[in-house]
Amino acid sequence: MDRGSARELTDRTTDKDSPTVGPRGRARRQALLDAAAALFVEKGFEKTTLTDIIGRAGGSRATLYEHFGDKEGLFRAMMEENSARIQEGLAAIQADERAAPEDGLTRFALHLVAALFDDRTMAIVRVLVSEGGRIPDIAEAFFRIGPETAQRRLADYLARQTAAGALTVVEPETAARGFIGMITGNILLRRLILPELSFSREEVERYVGRAVTLFLSGTRPNAEH
Repeated sequence: MDRGSARELTDRTTDKDSPTVGPRGRARRQALLDAAAALFVEKGFEKTTLTDIIGRAGGSRATLYEHFGDKEGLFRAMMEENSARIQEGLAAIQADERAAPEDGLTRFALHLVAALFDDRTMAIVRVLVSEGGRIPDIAEAFFRIGPETAQRRLADYLARQTAAGALTVVEPETAARGFIGMITGNILLRRLILPELSFSREEVERYVGRAVTLFLSGTRPNAEH
């Protein structure tokens, strides 16, 4: 993400914390986001109306317009804020130079998997899977500030670990894409098809641990390439 895009995203996602928006305003805004997330899953993006959202969240149409403009603006805000929250956690992991690769990759993977078990994240993904063609600009923004940014963060981490001699990764971007796919692919598919399916913490940690071990077996300095 270039600096202009990052600044634009930050400006939009921190409007909720503006001094001009008091606690009641933030509470109304959050109620609208929560109601929209639930309704988008229950009824689909297209069939959910502003009346539905206001009826569940309370407040007025004027309040919704003031915060989001329209339904697409509400969904965009929900997507951007969720992506920003996930990226904040990944940035902290990426910046930790003290962690060994096994620990850093495990923390990175667990953070991504936790996002897939978050109801707001899955509401966003389901809307984009079913109706991304109708809102292509929002779908493209999702990939730019979500998966692509996560991939770049991991690629940068792998490159720095390689420079430090802890790993040997010839193509960090390709390796990052492969690692994220290995971690999230199966879980995301299960969450989309079987949304009620649950995993215990032990199952998730075991799954992530095995994936990290497999990835590191090919990227240790003594591994044959």
